[in-house]
Amino acid sequence: MKIKLDYHSSEPLYWQAVLEIKRLVVTKRLKPGDKLPSVRILAEQLQLNATTVRRIFDQLAKEGVVVQRHGSGVFITDAELPFSLEHIHKLMNRQAVVYLVEGLRLGLDFGELNKILEEQYRQLMQEENVN
Repeated sequence: MKIKLDYHSSEPLYWQAVLEIKRLVVTKRLKPGDKLPSVRILAEQLQLNATTVRRIFDQLAKEGVVVQRHGSGVFITDAELPFSLEHIHKLMNRQAVVYLVEGLRLGLDFGELNKILEEQYRQLMQEENVN
């Protein structure tokens, strides 16, 4: 499992790691049942402290991406996400507002923002097909 972090980014490392693990799941590089490295090992690999890695695992568990089994480790969940369609739409709408506000603040128009989304979607799908 290769997690890429940008240590010079203004985006918190914790959030980068959460997003990167989700990306690995979406592109099927991590599959249901796969075991993640232990807190200690992942902390060493990412050059983060153990508390931050625990926070990453806790966030992923809260979002239904992983399941934490006491004494066994952290695994990519094989269960269907326990969220209603209404909850999913609410979450995605909130994320869309963040994306739109930032893009508009930086001077992009809707067409440019849409191109960025399409390009990122294509890249994710290419990554999935590579595996």
